[in-house]
This record gives sequence, structure tokens and C-alpha cells, in this order.
Amino acid sequence: MPRFRWVLGVLVLGLAGALVGVVPDGVSAVVARARCRPTVFVANGSSGTVSTIDVKTRVKNPTDITVGSTPTGVAVTPEGKTVFVTDDLSNAVSAIDARTRRKHPIDIGVAPTAWAVAVTPDGKTVFVTDDISNTVSTIDVKTRAKNPTDITVGAHPNGVAVTPDGKTAFVTNFGGNSVSTIDVKTRTKDPTDIPVGSVPGGVAVTPDGKTAFVTNQASGTVSTIDVKTRTKDPTDITVGSLPVGVAVTPDGKTAFVANNLSDSVSTIDVKTRTKDPTDIAVGSSPVQVAFTPDGKTAFVTNAGKGVGSEGNSVSTIDVTTRAKNPTDIAVGATPFGVAVAPCHR
Repeated sequence: MPRFRWVLGVLVLGLAGALVGVVPDGVSAVVARARCRPTVFVANGSSGTVSTIDVKTRVKNPTDITVGSTPTGVAVTPEGKTVFVTDDLSNAVSAIDARTRRKHPIDIGVAPTAWAVAVTPDGKTVFVTDDISNTVSTIDVKTRAKNPTDITVGAHPNGVAVTPDGKTAFVTNFGGNSVSTIDVKTRTKDPTDIPVGSVPGGVAVTPDGKTAFVTNQASGTVSTIDVKTRTKDPTDITVGSLPVGVAVTPDGKTAFVANNLSDSVSTIDVKTRTKDPTDIAVGSSPVQVAFTPDGKTAFVTNAGKGVGSEGNSVSTIDVTTRAKNPTDIAVGATPFGVAVAPCHR
């Protein structure tokens, strides 16, 4: 089954694959921006770093933030204070103060291998998929403590998303062609997983909490699931080749899907489940998508097949016009996860 894995700094297809308030002296960091603006955080898998981009100017900070080995997933607490990054080959999660760009000196150990990450809407709990362990780890945001008991899910969990009401976590199992659901409060998995397409990867829930969108990497489709009934629509939506990441606009109207082998982004009308006939060309090997808080711009990571304007970059798309900015933003090597931290002081 194809799936993204980071191996010695190369993106390949293969099998299975806290709050930082006061930082101790000696922790390296870059001086925070004088003005408060939303910031994009990008996990560079092969560089072991996180790049940050000013949303308004589209300018990358010249100094990347060093994290653990092979960072893949990125998630931001709702108030925009802390950024959590999964370090796949380090079996750990790094925490970064979004304002100061300082990484906490001690990473949080989780089960092998940390892949995707999501934060509950109340900002209290972090959910992490542990790929080869077939589990999900949970971390208390305030104490940075991992719950000692991980939650067993399906085979090779990949993506994770939490419903807006904070009650349920959806986890894609790329090795089981299914989606597991977890009760956030009780940390209990529903005994019956939901069958989807082949090799599910990304998952996103609409802002109204009614529908979950799941990318099926090997099928080239997107499945939709009724959150309340846990029922998958019988007809999947055909998109590009090897769809990986998926995100829904803040207004809940459109789902954006990164098609890795098509070098494009598909857009789907959430209400009608209809894909726009024209996909949006982006950089080389797009992986994940994230939106600015105002919903005006989509940021897409391009893992790339080599260094240059098409790879190791981030594309930006005007959500209303569906037009890509002609100039991509160069970041670190093999960018994967992306998230936008809202402005906070």
C-alpha cells in the first residue's frame, strides 16, 4: 500500500510508514516580530526544521527552527499560542512558542512513530497518531504530560481531526482502509471502524461539525462521512492522483485537496459534493493544505522532486478566485505539514 514515509531525507512511497511561557536560559531562538500577524508554520521533513512565513508579506523568516528528526505534522492551539510538531523518527512531539519562535528544550516522547497531530477546540488536549504502533497518544497541553495509556485504533493510523464541538476525534487508518472514531472525553474508541477508500490519508471536519472529508490515496478519491451517524456516503468523489492532505475553508463551503502525483489542488463544493472540473496547478508533489483565519488564502506545501521553484516550497492560492500566486515561497527540504497560527499578543 502506498503511503508517505520519510526515509533518510527522501520522500518515498512505501509501507507503513506546551505552553512555552518562560523559556530557560540557553535556549536558542529568533527575536519575535514586532508586529502581530498570523504566521504560517511549515514542517520540513528532510531538514529537521520548521519554517515560518508572514501571512501578509509572504516572506519566510531567514532562520528556521530546529526540531526533532523528520518533522511531519503541525497543529496550533486555538488561541495561537503554541505550535505542536510531530517528529516522526524521533518518536516525539516538539512544542514551539508561536510568538517568540522558541522551541521548548524538552520534547514530549510518544509511541513510534509520531505522524499527524491535532489539538482539541478547547486547547486542552493534543492527539497524535502513532503509525507503526497502531495507536493514538494524547498530551495535556498545560502540563505537557502524555497520557500513559495510548488508544489502540486501526492499522497504521495516519491523519487525525477533532470535531468542532470537541467531542470526537477522527483517525484515518491507511493500513486498514478505515476510519476510527474516539470519544475525546473518555478516550474510548468506537468498536466499529468506518470503511472508506483505499489507503486513507488526510481527514478534515467541516466547521459545522456535520461532515468529515477523507482522502483515499490509492483510490484517487475523497470519502465523506456523516459525523452524527458515522455513515459514509456510498459514492466517493474522484479527485487527482494520490490525494494526501485535505482542509475545509473556515466558511465551510469548500474542501481543498492536495493531489501529490498530479501536482494540483482539487476543490470540492461541500454542500453538493461536486468537484470543480478544473484543478489548480501548484508546485511539485503537494502534500498538505491550511487556510488563513480569514479564509482568504490557502497555503500548500510542495514536497517536490528536487530543489527549485516547484519543490521545497509553499504555494499560495486565493480562495475566492482559485488563482495561485505565480511565485512560490522557498522553505526547507521536503515540506510536509502546515498550519497557520492566528495573531495573539
